[in-house]
Amino acid sequence: MAVRPPSPLAGRRVQSAPEQIAGSIRESILDGSLAAGDRLPSEQEMATMYGVSRPTVREALRTLRADHVLVSSRGRTGGYRVAELSLQMLDSSVAEAITLSLSMKTLTYAQLFAVRYDLELRSAATAARHRTSEDLERLRAVLPDADALPTAADDVLACDVAFHRALADCSHNPLLIGFAGATTTAFRRFGDDVQRVDPPSMLAHLDEIVAAVEAADAAAAKEAMRRHLAYFVQYFGIG
Repeated sequence: MAVRPPSPLAGRRVQSAPEQIAGSIRESILDGSLAAGDRLPSEQEMATMYGVSRPTVREALRTLRADHVLVSSRGRTGGYRVAELSLQMLDSSVAEAITLSLSMKTLTYAQLFAVRYDLELRSAATAARHRTSEDLERLRAVLPDADALPTAADDVLACDVAFHRALADCSHNPLLIGFAGATTTAFRRFGDDVQRVDPPSMLAHLDEIVAAVEAADAAAAKEAMRRHLAYFVQYFGIG
């Protein structure tokens, strides 16, 4: 008797009821039916809507709250509301995912830097176009002192991260700030995996980037960023 091949559906996990409810709420947010700040119906109302028990709804809501999709409050006017987009949440969650991938060796520092390279070029150019006088003050404040550069790899990378975060803030683009912050934060772990680095080379040309941003010269800012990142381009052998 011929043996049937296994069905492609075999082994596929079926979502639980709380997962389906959480997915439905996420879809409502994505398609615009629910906006930031909108209040959700009560647990009992949602239990009736979905044909499930209140504990099932409660589990779905707790999951969404843990994922920062919803926020909750107590009292007569309390309940669950759709959360505002948090750049800090985006930064930390993406950075955590990247860091985990680096630890598991499913992502290399070279691959991470290749993406960061493109983001930093855009960040520099956008900062030059949109920076304010207050932005410039903050950018100058994190500019490393050329006469007192740190020597330890993690300290050098900490200086670099602080500068790139401040530069991204100058862009006033929420997604650019979030993704640039996440990639630079994750890249900071690189210091744990190298024995020696050259601080002057790693922190070179930052003053040129600041000068170009101050002059509102996007092309010059982008070119100065290329020169700054050249150390890592050579380190990772990226063409």
